[in-house]
Amino acid sequence: MDRTTSDRTARLLERVILVANQKGGVGKSSIVSALAGMIAGPERRVLVIDADQQGNVSRNDLGVSGDRGKTLAMALQYAQALEPVRDVRPGLDVIPGGPLLAAVASMVATAGQTGIDIAGNVAATLADLCEREQYALVLIDSGPGDAPLLDVLLELARYLLVPSCDDEASFDGVELLAGRCLRAQSRGARIDLLGIVLFNVNPRATVRNEEAVQTLADLLEGSGAAAFSSMIRTDKATAIDLRKQHLTPGELVTESQKQKKSRLKQLASGQKLRQEKKLWSRDPSGLANDYQDLAREVLLRVAVSEGRQSEEAMSS
Repeated sequence: MDRTTSDRTARLLERVILVANQKGGVGKSSIVSALAGMIAGPERRVLVIDADQQGNVSRNDLGVSGDRGKTLAMALQYAQALEPVRDVRPGLDVIPGGPLLAAVASMVATAGQTGIDIAGNVAATLADLCEREQYALVLIDSGPGDAPLLDVLLELARYLLVPSCDDEASFDGVELLAGRCLRAQSRGARIDLLGIVLFNVNPRATVRNEEAVQTLADLLEGSGAAAFSSMIRTDKATAIDLRKQHLTPGELVTESQKQKKSRLKQLASGQKLRQEKKLWSRDPSGLANDYQDLAREVLLRVAVSEGRQSEEAMSS
């Protein structure tokens, strides 16, 4: 890749955020789906890349059956053009994940012998797609145990967002990921740590949450990043509804309010209550507000980073 091509690719991938942790069950897919739903719209297009063999964010969260990861796998191996599933929500496109991504591990292992530049392949084709579609943001969901693909994504992304629960296993996953990120940077990757967000926390457990934030601050020492002030609360009923109904948090709030109004209207008129799709959550607005706060904070940190980079470029 020549200097001109490299500069073009870097410019077009300035707003690619990788959401990762080397431990599973810490909210990666939920956060990607929620942020995409909060940020995307007719005037602000967003792309979600599901780089997980399980395909949770595409199939379970957003309800996109997709191609089982074929498009992404072909882009990684052959630089084949990425063709997303378009407008799964207004302004939101999705590149599905799935089991066909399992082949990437062997691709990475033999890349040195075969001469395949896997990171360069997907970077080039993603840059072409971003130029064509003018995405305001690209969010990548990664699988917890697929280390070879994770290394490729760390070379590709501009920012890293790390979800973590408040347990030692999750913190260990953060440390493992931090080591991989440092190695990627030593190889020339431009990725910066955007921050760590606490997931599945009890908002009333203030002392425990403060301890967890301090632990995260210790893990982040020297990185130049801070933990997000936004935290994602635990709400099992709402989490079940989000995945079962394939809804984003904002959509679930709208559906919940619609059902409540419908029931009240039927009761007031003496009508027999109609059977509607059952929602387990009583009030999903609290969780939705957490995600809305996180979306604002993510966009603000990206804007601050871009402003700082612009100032550094002007002074150099």
